[in-house]
Amino acid sequence: MSERDGYGFCPRCGALMQDGVCRSCGYIAGNGWQAGMNGQGNYGGQAGTNERPPYGTPVPNRQEPVWSNKNKKPGHGKVLAIVCGVIGVLCLVGIIIFMVLSIRKVVDEVDRESFPGYGYGSDDGYFGYGNPYEDDGYGDYDDSYEDYIPSEKDDYYKEITDAVVSDLDYQIVWGSLSLRPDDDENACTYECIYPVLTGEDGDEKYGPMNRILEDVVCKYKTGYQEYDSGISSYGYVTYMDEEKISVVVKHSFYEKKTTTPRVEAVTLRIDTGEIISHEEMVQVDEELAWQFRSRNAHQNGTVEFVDELSDEELMEYLKNGEDSVMFYTPVGLEIGFNYDGGWVTVTLKTNTL
Repeated sequence: MSERDGYGFCPRCGALMQDGVCRSCGYIAGNGWQAGMNGQGNYGGQAGTNERPPYGTPVPNRQEPVWSNKNKKPGHGKVLAIVCGVIGVLCLVGIIIFMVLSIRKVVDEVDRESFPGYGYGSDDGYFGYGNPYEDDGYGDYDDSYEDYIPSEKDDYYKEITDAVVSDLDYQIVWGSLSLRPDDDENACTYECIYPVLTGEDGDEKYGPMNRILEDVVCKYKTGYQEYDSGISSYGYVTYMDEEKISVVVKHSFYEKKTTTPRVEAVTLRIDTGEIISHEEMVQVDEELAWQFRSRNAHQNGTVEFVDELSDEELMEYLKNGEDSVMFYTPVGLEIGFNYDGGWVTVTLKTNTL
């Protein structure tokens, strides 16, 4: 084989040359060796062509092009590791949130065991003057609420509230009772706040009275599960002096869609601890029925149940030991009764014991 026939051997790599061009390394006779892409975008071929020369004999020690991996996508292992890391972080965050909510729930349950008081609390109750019943039990006290402070100058008693006096021989603290069923899925509850008399004479004098007050205020503690969501009973000291004390309890019976209210009251003599009867407070007769109607229209407006009663029926409600309500306030004597739709009372300014 000779160069005259157009064939020869490459002086560079020893491979076959045709027409002065090495078919392996791209060596061009008279121009030297070109590897890879030439300046015009042709791959190791002659200028002006797009043909890649065929491979020939491998070139010893030939340096292959090095390709950069800067844009190489992460492998499946890295993707899986990243996904697992994200899932782990989310699980950790979920566990932390669950623990925080669980701790908050426990704290709220503990708070509910002790009802809001008058600014000072202890294991024995709450001291002072005010109205603790506007708080919902979770600390969300509405500062905009103005406590009603009854006065003898008032035309009538506007709201059942406390009228605690701090300069008497005895004082008031507050006891609380909270009950839950053993079944955790049972949402029925019982909450009760009741006043407790304290003083230098201790249990010897005030013990019997305190037992009476607790029995009156917390009378439904054994039957609260008969209602869908339970019962709450809040006791109020509406009047107190050295001779007597009146305690009113507002019961709320919680059904699925309704709440039924009921009011009861008891007045005790401080010196003997005896209960003062309704007959000792006021005489129920036709004159009282007339006063009740007049005061009701002025104080409460229209109460259809009262308007539909005859005088005889009205007197029967006021005499009924189970439904009638009578208690003292700084404004006067409050009298009334419970009925199916709720309860109603009016203020008698001139009646005192």
